[in-house]
Amino acid sequence: MKYFNPVILFGSLLLTELASATRLPSQFFNASVPRWKWWPNPGPLANGNKGQYLNLSSGVDLWYTTFGKNSSRHTPVLLLHGGTGNSNQMYHQANKLAETRQVILQDTRGEGRSPYINFTTFHYDDFTRDAIAILDHLNISRVAVVGWSDGAITGLDLAMNYSSRIERVFTHGANPQANMSIPGLNDPIINSDTGSLDSDFATNGTTYSVHGKRGLRKREQVYDCESLSPLPGNCTAMEEAVINMWNSEPTWGPEAMAKVKCPVWIVDGDHDTSVERNQADAMAAWIPFAGQLILPHVGHAALLEDPKFFNFAVEYFLDMKFDGVLPYY
Repeated sequence: MKYFNPVILFGSLLLTELASATRLPSQFFNASVPRWKWWPNPGPLANGNKGQYLNLSSGVDLWYTTFGKNSSRHTPVLLLHGGTGNSNQMYHQANKLAETRQVILQDTRGEGRSPYINFTTFHYDDFTRDAIAILDHLNISRVAVVGWSDGAITGLDLAMNYSSRIERVFTHGANPQANMSIPGLNDPIINSDTGSLDSDFATNGTTYSVHGKRGLRKREQVYDCESLSPLPGNCTAMEEAVINMWNSEPTWGPEAMAKVKCPVWIVDGDHDTSVERNQADAMAAWIPFAGQLILPHVGHAALLEDPKFFNFAVEYFLDMKFDGVLPYY
């Protein structure tokens, strides 16, 4: 049998894909600040941001939307955004994937257009049950998941607890344990007062100081909580409650990760200042036959910082053929 090297195959396909791209900087290019230090703004969904609400029996209202190729031969894709954010953070992925398959997006309970009311605390297990409730409501039996940050954690939670509903999971920027979610917190060298992104990167390329300053762009207020939420006065309380969750969840180890039985890619940016590299390494080792991808020259918001490369990786993963959890070429 002829042997195919997946690294070479991925590289050759990537070069072919990028060869046709314009040589000019994209509209998101900022020459004065490295890409991983600034946070591009969310943007509009191709369906005009049109959505509706699912009213749960608990009193929680979930905003969701779905568009794209309903009759596609591809499995529908559930896109899950990051913590305290909203579905417009994933507009690059949603608009691209909708060209070939059905996409489903939801604003996490209490976040974005889903109002923070009738509950007080946040838990990843609740996010997971909410996603299943939306799939049940839409009569969608099985999905692939693309999740970012909190959405990536929810994607893994779905794979652990609702395996029959999840075909595969692309996770970007997830952490398995709450006490691993602050880069350099327990490292006296990395966490020194003189630390910076550049100096810390020179040490090992994987850990960054919590004192490093990000060169953030001005945020686009049209897609913040205060602009989208039906209850904008609750946004500050929502953010505080989410931070409380981050301080205690998730609490996964090897035993929990071993419950994941579907194909998974653990993805991170090589300059992620929110999640330490050792977390991605741990999850890739703990999940049976998980793949691991480190994206170059991007940080925690890689899906916004380099959407062309990110989308290529997502589509490559979604189009892969698997025999169980093992890919074949």
